[in-house]
Amino acid sequence: MELTKYHYSDFDAEKILKIKKDKKIFVVFSTFGEREASLVKEKIELLMTLPKGLIDKIFLNHRRITPHPDKTEIMAKDKAPLVEVIVANEVSVPDMKDERGKGSDMRRTLYEINHREQNINPSDIIIVFLDADVVPEYFGTHFVTALAGALLEGNDFSKASFWREMGRVKKFVAQPLFSVIDHPLINSLREFAYPLSGECAATLDFFNKVSFWQIYGVETGILTELSLSNYKAADVNLGLYDHEHHPDINIQKMCFGIIRTYLKSLIDAGIISLCDEAKISNLLQFEYIDSDGARVRVEESLTELKYRPLKEIL
Repeated sequence: MELTKYHYSDFDAEKILKIKKDKKIFVVFSTFGEREASLVKEKIELLMTLPKGLIDKIFLNHRRITPHPDKTEIMAKDKAPLVEVIVANEVSVPDMKDERGKGSDMRRTLYEINHREQNINPSDIIIVFLDADVVPEYFGTHFVTALAGALLEGNDFSKASFWREMGRVKKFVAQPLFSVIDHPLINSLREFAYPLSGECAATLDFFNKVSFWQIYGVETGILTELSLSNYKAADVNLGLYDHEHHPDINIQKMCFGIIRTYLKSLIDAGIISLCDEAKISNLLQFEYIDSDGARVRVEESLTELKYRPLKEIL
């Protein structure tokens, strides 16, 4: 993998319009139920201030809690009637069932976009994935111009980096983990300043060629596969950032998923192996003493599927 580093100031709307040519830029917000309704509405409103022709489409990669359109969908389309909602619950993909997870819903949305945009070459479509729960004071149009701009400069994939006050999983798990095993094919992972960011962009063609992991491992899986290839990648400094902070138990689940994905990816690539009947577990198991002094045991199944590349089923 060849990695180039950028700052968001390297790209502005005027530059994007000059170098965009026939490429299409699609922005995809990932939303769940009604919890990000007002946030995504505000972000769409801000993106609509960009010059006409810079963003070609905005999608909601949305998971409904109820069978009917919810406030998130209604508010988004009220702000921008051309927003296309892809309800993950309703997208049927040949090799998927009803499993839930961020990665699985991203894959469903990409599958649907492939079918809706069959008249456009997938290499000419830039998909910018954005998390909807970013604190508004940190969100800006530079999220789109910088991530898309890095692709228009010739990169296959771009990843957001930033300063974030918490960032516990990144600081205490992902980055140390990527330094533990020294191998020329994966050492480039250490160069990503925020490897777990949900904000990323790639051509539809690239996303069709990589495997998606179901839940917490989606970012780690893509980056590891990227590092094992000849792709060109970009690390894009977006400045300051923050979103909702998760409770400790959720953080532990994320950490387990990331470590599990990384180890399984390296095993699949033949870089490491387990012996003496050792195997990668699907169970998160530990004990702790709570604030009342009582012993608590946690045992939770965190099975996470690895899906084959979409190109194999399209």
